[in-house]
This record gives sequence, C-alpha cells and structure tokens, in this order.
Amino acid sequence: MRARAGSIRSATALKRAGLLKRARGTLLRRATDPWESHEGGIMNTLVPERHIPSHQGPDAQSVDPDLDVVTMAVKVPQTLAHLHYWTVDLTRNATKEEVLDAFRASSRIAFVRTSDGITALNTVKELMADLGRPHDNLYEVALWEDMLEVKNGELFYAYMVDNQAIVIPDTIDAIRAVTGLSNDAQSSISRTNASLGVGTFLS
Repeated sequence: MRARAGSIRSATALKRAGLLKRARGTLLRRATDPWESHEGGIMNTLVPERHIPSHQGPDAQSVDPDLDVVTMAVKVPQTLAHLHYWTVDLTRNATKEEVLDAFRASSRIAFVRTSDGITALNTVKELMADLGRPHDNLYEVALWEDMLEVKNGELFYAYMVDNQAIVIPDTIDAIRAVTGLSNDAQSSISRTNASLGVGTFLS
C-alpha cells in the first residue's frame, strides 16, 4: 500500500492534467522496517524483485485500472524510505513547467531541490525533523523539482516515499469516508492536510 500511494499520487496528478500516456518505474526499496533491521535485512548487496512487473504496478491499477504502469523493484541496504524513478510517455509535447504545474495541483506532492541541499533520503528526513514533524514524518511524496526533465514527449522524475508516514493522511480520509463523517473528499483532504501540516514546506 505504501509504494502504491506514491505511485498513485504522481500518476494521478499527470492523468488529471491529461498528460499521462504510460509510465514505467523502478523502485529502490528499503530492505526492511527500521525496527526490524537487527533481525534480517541485507548488507553489501542489492536484491532484485524476482518478477516483472513487481507488485507495485498492479497495486496501483487496483485503485485505477486505467493506469498504464509497469514497475520493477530492487531491495537496497537501508531502512529510511523508498526511492522511485519514473519514465513517462506523455500524451503530448508538454513543457517542464506544465508538468510541474500538474504536480503542484496535488496537495500531497511536495517539491524538494538538490540546490537547497536536499540531495538524499536522509536529508529529506532531517528536513522533516527540522520542521518538527512527529517521528520526522514525510506525509507527502517528496519529488525532486530540479531533477525532473522533459525530452521529446518523455518525462523523467524521481521522488521519495516515507513508508510509515505516507499512508497516514489517506487513512484518516478513508476513516472519515467509511464512517460517514465526511461525504466530500476534497473537504476531508483539506482538513487532514491542515491538521498534519501537509504542504507546509512547499515553496
């Protein structure tokens, strides 16, 4: 569900803007949960997931069957988060700014920049700590704005998914919907975002 949340957020933002034709992603997956890293995990190696597509693509299609996404995954020897790399065939020759605007329209995608010193997963987590987020939680997809490129109708981008935190806002919204506390998705999303501080480091 955690990797699916990141895939759905970015792909849906492009789809809503009419830009998504098909997407192919490679996921660098943390090897284990931080609280279990002493029990197993991997050291000094990478472990490719045996099947292509990996489960994250079909997981995303379980939410939106119309998404043309294929994913591959590799376990890497760290426990902080997942790193996703995507190549997207666009429906037209869009500009970089049009793509960025599509991502900006999603309140749960936040831009980070290597030029600001946010150059790795640990630096994103440190930023969350500096912001006073509980457990250094990154509720948003942290998408590197200055790495994103558009060339000849193809889009290339990367983002970070904080495995513990990314599902928290979506789960809160789901609870409101299931219990009848909110019948309007956008108002629930706005309420959840405000309570968690989602989007507070957007610039």
